[in-house]
Order: sequence, then C-alpha cells, then structure tokens
Amino acid sequence: MLLRLVPSFVYSKTGQGGLDEKEVLMCAIFGVFNTKKAAEITVIGLHANQHRAIDFAGIVSSDGQYLYRERGAGLARQVFSSEMLTHLHGPNALGHLRYPTVDDDSSRDNVQPVMGIYKGVQIAIVHNGNVTNVAELKARMHGVGFTTSLDTEVILRLISTQCSGSVEDDLAQVAPHIQGSATLGILLPDRLIAFRDTSGNRPLSIGKHGDSYAVSSETCAFANVGMEWVRDVEPGEIVTLSNNGITSRMLIQKPALKKCRFEGIYYSHPSSTVFDESVTYFRLRLGRALEQHCPARGADIVTPVPDSATFMALGYGESGNSGRYLPVITRNHYVGRTFIAATQAKRDEEVSQKFNFSHAEIVGRSIVVIDDSIVRGTTSPKIVALLRQLKAREVHVRIGSPPITHSCRYGINTPKREKLIASHKDVEEIRVWMGADSLGFLPLEVLKSLSPHPQSWCFSCMTGEYW
Repeated sequence: MLLRLVPSFVYSKTGQGGLDEKEVLMCAIFGVFNTKKAAEITVIGLHANQHRAIDFAGIVSSDGQYLYRERGAGLARQVFSSEMLTHLHGPNALGHLRYPTVDDDSSRDNVQPVMGIYKGVQIAIVHNGNVTNVAELKARMHGVGFTTSLDTEVILRLISTQCSGSVEDDLAQVAPHIQGSATLGILLPDRLIAFRDTSGNRPLSIGKHGDSYAVSSETCAFANVGMEWVRDVEPGEIVTLSNNGITSRMLIQKPALKKCRFEGIYYSHPSSTVFDESVTYFRLRLGRALEQHCPARGADIVTPVPDSATFMALGYGESGNSGRYLPVITRNHYVGRTFIAATQAKRDEEVSQKFNFSHAEIVGRSIVVIDDSIVRGTTSPKIVALLRQLKAREVHVRIGSPPITHSCRYGINTPKREKLIASHKDVEEIRVWMGADSLGFLPLEVLKSLSPHPQSWCFSCMTGEYW
C-alpha cells in the first residue's frame, strides 16, 4: 500500500544514565537500487543476514515517485507473503532486521525502516548501532514529540530539521553530533544512501551487478542475490546510489576507528568478509591461538558448540596436541540463537532443544568443548551436564574470546552488567559453576595481537573502556 504522508519516528530509551537504562539492539541492513523484483531480492538479502536478528523484518520500496512499506514480526521469509510483496512496487528497496529487548514497547510501531517526510518528500531510514547521547540530541529539539522507541527517530529528526534540500549535506552536518554507533541506510524516491559513522563500529558493504547495486550489513548476502562485493562503505563515508551510479563523500580523512571485535568472534557469518577480514580465517586463527595459550593436553576430542565456534574448534584441533577435531555436538537449526532470544525462560527452553549429541563418540572420552564466548552463561552448564550424563571421562571448556565483563553500548543486546556471569565470577568460579574439569579463555592480549592496529578496535565489552 502507499504510505500516507504523515511522519512516523523512532528513538531509543537511552537517557543520560548508566547502561541499565539503555536499549541496545543488533540489527541487519539490506537494500537494492535499480534491480528487477527489488522487494523479492531484498527478502533474500535479509534472509542471508538473518543470523543477526530474528524478531522483526521490514521493507520499504520505491518506484521513483512514492515509497511503500510492509513489515511484521518473525523471520524475513515468514513475514513477507506473496501478497505483501505485490504491494512493494518499484526497482529500489531498503530492508531491516531487528530484535527487541524484553522491555520493548509493544504498543509502538518499532519495526524499521522508519518513515518520515523530508521537504515534502517521503524518506525511509534504517539503523544498525546505538546512539549513546540521545538525551542530549533530544534536548536540542525542544518541544518535538517523539512517537516511537528507537534512536533511529532522533537521527531522522535531526536530518529533517536541517532541511537544506540535500539529505547528504544534512547528514554530513548531523553526523558529528551523533555519539556511539550509527550505520545507516536511507531510501528516497530517487536514490539509496549508505553511511557509516567515523568509528566504523558496524559493518556495511556495497555489491554490484551491471547497473544494479546493493548494500548489506554482511558480504555473505551478495552471492545469494547474484551480486559481487565491490567494497565496504568506509568509516565516515556517505555513499549515494542513484541513476548516476555511485557517488561518495568522506566526512573525515583519518577517522578514529573503533571496529567491533565481537562481530568476528560471534555475530558475523563465517562466509562474510567483515572489516576487510575473512571471518572464517579469523576464527581459525582464534582457535589456533586458544590451543597455544590454553591447551588441553591428553584430550581425545575437540568439538565446537555450533555454529559460530566451528572454525575456532577446527583451529584448536589442527595440531592434534589437545585432541582431534570431531563435532560430537550438532545443532538443530530449527531453533534460533539463544543469545538473541528475548527472555531468559525462552533461552532456557531453547538450549534444551537446540543440540544433539553423538553418544557413541562421547563415552569414555576426554572432550574439549570450544565456544566463542560466555555472556549470560545459559548454554555451557547444560552442555557440560549432558556430556557427563553421556559418560564423558572429562569435559574441558575453552572460550575463543576473553571474558565478557561489561554491557555493550554500541548496538549488541548484551544484558545488564550484573547478568553477565564474568562480571561477578572469576575463571575458577565460572569453572566450578559450570561443572567443567578445566576452563580457559583466550587472553585479551592475545586477541589484541590478532587484531591489526588494535587501537582501532572496540573491546569495550571485555574491558569496560568505552569511547
């Protein structure tokens, strides 16, 4: 359907206080310009990014004159029925995946893209990240009423307030005032704009086929839609895709980078290249370093907690000194990722349904379980207990990241700090709590050594040093 020309806006309940007041999300962006069946292609692109968020999906399309919006709760392929897709007209589209925190306001339309009006023209915007100075920005717009509950509204309001006639110019004026993380996609009737803030905290890439273009949170989506990865949107860069091709504007030549290290450790798909780095190769390197610094000499089997730890386990078992790689834990892919389940009760239920175990390979063996991280600690104790029930001789746990001790301010929905197990237990206390024979985390210094120019990466969730 044609969206009525009434602005709808969104903002984040961040306030000026501590992390406990914040709502931080992990999201995905995918959009296309100048392609046949743009809405259908966008659904495929969102599906390829589905590991980043699972609760809500939205698409706005453009026929060159009007914007059209459809959205709903669920996975992208579930949300967008054939009937919905017939309402999304035109060769251009912008889509978004989102999941809420437990205190999300269900009475508000918090599904992106967020719609508004810019100088009498429809505009749609999507956002991956988290704005940390929302209260300050809202105070600058005294008297403006906010109607929804995502920080995307604040960004759109700021751009609309400038209203110079050039969205790119207004975004360039607004961007220096936005603190935190803001990777954006903006759709107007005649163009698609992609933007990464100067920290480069969240990824965004450009794909191309002929005269058609795409933007995606991760490169893994491009092959699925018949496009080739061209390059990343650079930190501090505004890229415009239009009938004139690609145009670019850099806001700053030497940005102070803070790329999220947790993207490669956990969130990103292994087939993606994120921050100019193969996720598969990075995780193999993590596994090799983990075995070097936290070996389990004499163990029989190295098994990952699938799926994000698979390549870490391959790297850990590569030398054979701490066991051979054999995945005795397999995953039921009809159950979602427990880390991004909205409630603790749901996470507990999903863990029990999530994994299958190869009994014959476990009995009497010393098992090294490789996981990418421990956040709440929902999964690990259950896995250790099940392996012991299946008569494993020993169960050793190795984690391919340092302890996660602080909540994220920049777009990952880590819980309140007191719910992060490593914030109040040391390594030995966590080992006892989970019931493992031994426990080892990748040292922070080692992770930094595996990160080119470590000062350009964000380790805030591991150090509490925010920027």
